[in-house]
Amino acid sequence: MASSSAAASASSAASSSQSTSSSQASSASSASSATSSSATSSAPSAACDALENRLRATTLTVSGKAAVNDEYTPAIITPRANGSSLLAWTDSTAKTIRLANLASNDTLGSNLPNLTGLEVHAGLAIGDAVALAVVDNDPDIYSSKYCQGASTPSNNVCGKMDLVRLDGSGNTLTRTTLTKKNNVDSVGAIFTWWYAHTARLATDGSRIGVYFRSAGSYERPGVAGEVDIHAGDTLRFVDASTGALQSGGWEWGCSHSWSVRLGYNGSRWGAACHGDAYPNALQVARLSSPTAASSNLQWQGSTDATQRALGGLVPASDGFWINYVQPGNSLQLAKVPNSGTALTQQVSISAATGMDATYPFRPYMAAYGSDKLLLGWKASGKLVLAVASATTGAVLEGPVTTNLNIDRFQDMVTAPNGDVVWAYSRGDTRIDVNRVASCKLAN
Repeated sequence: MASSSAAASASSAASSSQSTSSSQASSASSASSATSSSATSSAPSAACDALENRLRATTLTVSGKAAVNDEYTPAIITPRANGSSLLAWTDSTAKTIRLANLASNDTLGSNLPNLTGLEVHAGLAIGDAVALAVVDNDPDIYSSKYCQGASTPSNNVCGKMDLVRLDGSGNTLTRTTLTKKNNVDSVGAIFTWWYAHTARLATDGSRIGVYFRSAGSYERPGVAGEVDIHAGDTLRFVDASTGALQSGGWEWGCSHSWSVRLGYNGSRWGAACHGDAYPNALQVARLSSPTAASSNLQWQGSTDATQRALGGLVPASDGFWINYVQPGNSLQLAKVPNSGTALTQQVSISAATGMDATYPFRPYMAAYGSDKLLLGWKASGKLVLAVASATTGAVLEGPVTTNLNIDRFQDMVTAPNGDVVWAYSRGDTRIDVNRVASCKLAN
């Protein structure tokens, strides 16, 4: 397979160097298998390159010190309709969020204005604008007892979740706070504490849904004037044109909420969570509108929460594809129908062998190309990829073991051309932009 490695100067001071490698993206071993539960073929369509030749990691040198990719400080990429992307990352030294444009070949373009915030968790392009889910400190809710005090962990920020809308030049159009302004040491507070910093975005074109893990203060039983802080999740909706907070969603959903996903399929919003108590299950809440009562589909109920994990959530006309790991370290792909109480089209991905099994583990999935799904999982610490049909769920191509970096909390993102991309920060001045082309890598 062909490979290249070259230094290039960007069109601005956003980068001092960048290199692209195709050969480094796929390790020497790739395998395929066929079973009755998940037929597999390693052959792509005749016009497309083999999966292992459609992988690329572009390493960029960025401004500041990019915080290491993890649950709290992922680097994120937001593809735009014109082929460009917005790259966002936390500068761990400057304590700010940095932004830069990427060209369609994932090389760095211009720096954009910095954005006030501690963390950025998800991005979504709507027209020329980009929406970002941003965690920032919130002095309005400060409590000396619970916020950055001696009795709580060192990273015990008492923060807010904001939905920030940017124009094409990176200027802030609106900034909407989605958490509440109650003091943390009061019943009813909803905020971001020292744990569970994850958010996902989706849109129906006129509204942006923001589903994020949150913390809530509740009355401590039998102790007047004291609160207990619990972990849950919150769903909010924002006007896509004005940034105004809209009715709908919920303040408190799954609890404790270990993971969240969000999608819109044209008729339903789907909000997926991994709960360990309320419910002790995997769940997808389906809403016909933001203010409608949710219809909840639950599975894997009362199983060990550390032995199951959510993957990706991909909208389909009749529901949502979801992949997940169930107890026994088995990767499953299934359809969450628009209505009903059971999963449909369930497929056991038998090609996913030797998966990493110490929580937090997770699978990955994104819409891919035309009517396909890109599946991913970790085995021996390496990302393994396969392609499945978005009609039947059958595996069509792969698996291929890769050297692409991805953390255990981020999602793959589908670009408008059908490619799948994601960013990964190494914790220094380097960020990898990973791409799986839907057919052939563009130069």
